Amino acid sequence: MNRLLTAAITATMAFTGLSTAAQAEVLMIEGMTPASSSEFAEIQSISIGRFGGPDGRALAFELEDSLSAVSIFGQPYFDVIGGPSAVDSDASLSGNVTAGVEQYDTVAKRRRCVKRGEKDKCLTYKDIKVDCLTRKIDFRAQVRATRYSDGRSIYTESFPDNREQTVCLGDDEDFASSESVIRSMISETASAIRDDLAPREYRVEVRILESRKGMTKVEGDFFKAAIKMTKSDATEACRMWDEAAQNGQVHISLAFNRALCAEQRGDLDSALDLYEEADRLSPGKLEVTQSLDRTNAHRRALDEWELRQSGHRES
Repeated sequence: MNRLLTAAITATMAFTGLSTAAQAEVLMIEGMTPASSSEFAEIQSISIGRFGGPDGRALAFELEDSLSAVSIFGQPYFDVIGGPSAVDSDASLSGNVTAGVEQYDTVAKRRRCVKRGEKDKCLTYKDIKVDCLTRKIDFRAQVRATRYSDGRSIYTESFPDNREQTVCLGDDEDFASSESVIRSMISETASAIRDDLAPREYRVEVRILESRKGMTKVEGDFFKAAIKMTKSDATEACRMWDEAAQNGQVHISLAFNRALCAEQRGDLDSALDLYEEADRLSPGKLEVTQSLDRTNAHRRALDEWELRQSGHRES
């Protein structure tokens, strides 16, 4: 579920980032996505155990670097212990990595020059069958985490991946080295595990709603003025939308933008109330659904952070 949320936020950043700012007004939202595995909310230290397979050590090193780099609110999230150690950690990671490379002959159609004129200029191109070589790399990492206090497995996940490349006679490209492809797969796996075990902070520009359909002229003009104000003073724009609501105005765009303002200033309870109001006014609207999911996830991440901090204080 959290991987989907992270992907959705990443997609939102792509659509509402700097390239969109020139086309529509946005508010900058800061938040945090929770770890996919809630079991790790109370895990303070983690050791990197044995990873079997020819590429196991490479994944172990990537995990050590990736988890050591996790920082939330400027604080290291894990105390990462790499390799054999006399120090008992809260949990340990171990697993196995396999990667196989297979090559086989094949035939594919390619656009080739079949007739040339003066100065070797191609006069006629045709799609013809040519001999090719296909290389397929199958990769799988199996990872588990064991809690030291009771020996219970608190995380088990499999990460399959495969890459295929075909190169034909006359192609300009050549095969990427198998080693570099497998290294890329290992790095992506370590990043996915990092997101499973730890939260991630984000900053995302979210587009406000600008539709004034259904507003009176006076309401619409005031609302439009607030939209323009977001360019220079977002706080004032938010105050203007609150004033409109206090004057009795009810509208999907107003409710959504006020929710964004509340989310921006960290008032998640008010943000959720207003997003739910927006959802009642326009059920199923994508922007509202995404914002409800984002804000609920942010609050869950903060709850887990508080739980983690209470564990710090007690230890």
